[in-house]
Amino acid sequence: MNLIRFFYASSRLPITLAMLAAIGSGLSGTALIKVLTDGITDSAVAYPFGLTFAGLCLAQLLTRCSTQLIVLRLTHNAVRDMRLRISERILASPLRKLEEIGNPKLLVVLSKDIDNFANSLQLAPQVFAGGVVVLCSMAYLAWLSWAWFLMFSVALVVCFTGFRLAQRFPTSQIRLVREQLDTVYRLFRDLLEGTKELQLNRARGQHFVSSVIAPEVQAYRRSVIRGFSAFIWIINIGDILFYAVIGLLLFAVPGWLGMAMPVDLLVKIGLTLLYLIGPIGAISNAMPAFGQASVALGKIQKLEADLDHDAPLPDAADPFGEPVSNAPLLTLRNVVYEYTPLGDVKAFRLGPLNLDIPQGKISFIVGSNGSGKSTLAKVLSSLYAPESGTISMNGVPVTPANVEHYRQRFSAVFADFHLFEQLMGVGGVHSNDIAAEYLRKLRIENKVSLKDGRFSTVDLSSGQKKRVALIVSYLEDRPIYLFDEWASDQDPVFKRFFYAELLPELRERGKTVIAISHDDAYFHHADHVFRIDETALDEAASRDDEAIRRLSVRMPA
Repeated sequence: MNLIRFFYASSRLPITLAMLAAIGSGLSGTALIKVLTDGITDSAVAYPFGLTFAGLCLAQLLTRCSTQLIVLRLTHNAVRDMRLRISERILASPLRKLEEIGNPKLLVVLSKDIDNFANSLQLAPQVFAGGVVVLCSMAYLAWLSWAWFLMFSVALVVCFTGFRLAQRFPTSQIRLVREQLDTVYRLFRDLLEGTKELQLNRARGQHFVSSVIAPEVQAYRRSVIRGFSAFIWIINIGDILFYAVIGLLLFAVPGWLGMAMPVDLLVKIGLTLLYLIGPIGAISNAMPAFGQASVALGKIQKLEADLDHDAPLPDAADPFGEPVSNAPLLTLRNVVYEYTPLGDVKAFRLGPLNLDIPQGKISFIVGSNGSGKSTLAKVLSSLYAPESGTISMNGVPVTPANVEHYRQRFSAVFADFHLFEQLMGVGGVHSNDIAAEYLRKLRIENKVSLKDGRFSTVDLSSGQKKRVALIVSYLEDRPIYLFDEWASDQDPVFKRFFYAELLPELRERGKTVIAISHDDAYFHHADHVFRIDETALDEAASRDDEAIRRLSVRMPA
């Protein structure tokens, strides 16, 4: 019923037309059986047999094709809308929520679940038309003999009830299969992303495949076989029982009840019952697929409910305005961000932080590994919303209503960045020329080029990808640039270009630069250096006697 409500609610007019065509298919199919039985039992039928038969066959062709084509279009319209809607909700959802859900679960829903849903619904026209054939054939059977109609109706109700009860076990297995699929996808992602490490240690690689992947894949296989084997037995036993019911009704029951039936009537009844085997079998055979579709739709709807439905609507006008003279651009006051990483038992707490970042200057954030520098970068850019405290720009606090305006001030290359092939409108009409200049400066012009807003390849080394990501960030031309350990895996020549040329150039253009760095040899290029440590430290002198503000990260017990 969940599938029917979803499908009918999505497109009422087309699905109504499809249902009417399916009804036409069922009626023409039932009329065919009447024409055939009349032709077999009565050689002097009143209507022209050949023309009627040909007309009904043509009606079957047209109504079946119409139903299937309408449902095909509707199904893939629904698939398109689902994927786009979920994509939009992913962009609207807080980054932390997406990290908690995990990429494997998101990918399974966007690919496997939606595909299962679409493939299963392709059977809907056949099942609906089969249902119409069953109803019309039952009406024809009632017209032939009420006694036979009642006996067959009772047999159908008993068989259908037994079928529904028997379905419970395989349906529960299908739900279990879907839960196990999340784990399998996660392990396959680990395999693909960790191939280098596993190939360098054969024993470790074999252990991962044989002792980590194999048990989960085996459990998945076992659940699939158990569930669908049960469906196979149920469906085939149901088919055999259907033949047995027909045999009993035709050959045993009349003798038991002393019913004397004309031969031509028995032939018509027998052919009608045999004709019903096809549509009833189609309905029962579709049940496993509909079970998968129902489970998939439940996962899709659950994910949509878990994700934010709409991106926060920004204020009509950008409230942050222009920088205030002699005032900091960004201000953090008592900002605290806390979360418990997946698999950890202790919460990670960043803050409380009090920090002023000046306008049009280069600010470095330094500190030990694990001290929270990357987390601070996401808090600064408002990808992570603080638990408490306020972040302000030009004296205006950041709120859910204006956070989109705030984020649009940033261009960032994070430590876990993703490089897209497309520029997607970044850089304007001169993007190709500017990109070509910086590809040459970063010595990757022989590896990649930019044409019509698209890079020729992103199949590059980690360091080369970072250089291309740096170019994309530069082309965005935002007021604030945020770089998270950009130079960590670069050669000395590119480090020098980054610290000694690019960052000062951005400062000269009035940009505010925030760089997370370990490269103390280049700290003298910064106007301000902020150190973040696990404990609060006293202020210490830096270049030109400027203070290094010590920020604190507290790790609660």
